[in-house]
Amino acid sequence: MERFLAAVHRHPRWGWAGLMAYAAAVTFPHEQVQIVVGAIASLITHKRLYQLSAAVTLTLGILLTWILLRRIGARQDRRTLLAYWILTLALIGGAWRLLTANNTELVHYPQYVPEGMALVALTLSPAESMAWVAILGGLDEGNQYAFLTSGRAVPFDFNDVYMDLLGGAIGILLGIGFMREGVMQRSWRRILSRPGVLAILGIVAMGIVLWALGLMRLHDDKVNPHYWFALSHSDPRMPWLFQRAWGPNKFHELLPVEGPILILATIAVYAVLDRHVRI
Repeated sequence: MERFLAAVHRHPRWGWAGLMAYAAAVTFPHEQVQIVVGAIASLITHKRLYQLSAAVTLTLGILLTWILLRRIGARQDRRTLLAYWILTLALIGGAWRLLTANNTELVHYPQYVPEGMALVALTLSPAESMAWVAILGGLDEGNQYAFLTSGRAVPFDFNDVYMDLLGGAIGILLGIGFMREGVMQRSWRRILSRPGVLAILGIVAMGIVLWALGLMRLHDDKVNPHYWFALSHSDPRMPWLFQRAWGPNKFHELLPVEGPILILATIAVYAVLDRHVRI
């Protein structure tokens, strides 16, 4: 893995091409995957499927933790990496409890681990890597929102984007563990000038401009439909916690303001790694 990530960094064009191919491969077959998962649930029952999903995720978490501990044992920044690993696991636990409808959604975490590893090899920047993960996760959910769930009373799923972000964080930390230590310590100005960081800040700024001009709505407006798009087709008066028919867990759907704030705040927390981890 160390040699592979080094090769990704040495050949960025091939690295980015492979990353885009992987992102497309896990994004576009979403509907077909749901059909397969539904067929498995019919065979073994939803309860068994949820238990199996949780068991697989827990096993992967233990395995990856063991791998990380072995990789960072001799690093000078091992305490920082370990602290962020524990933080990431804690955030995943919180997301599972409050943002996850059912355990099949746990697939978001391992799905975005490879992207996080590839991105930190390409950028050598945890902050920029997190920004690109958020953008790729947003494109994934945008495809579902615009095409797969078109016409349904659902929101743009910031819950899933946040799970994608945490899966990417796992990959970023693992990637750092497999890469050699350097001497890089960036200033905040350099961190904010990274292309991925500028891209996500530009997306947020454009969203604010479109909202201010009335071209984007946070929720559908049936009275005044003269806008380009809305970030939610569901009822804005929904309760804080509610239960979907397809899962046993009560969860909260992040509203169009809550979601971006939580995502940006999390990226800001992990941006500290740029100043304290040597890659």
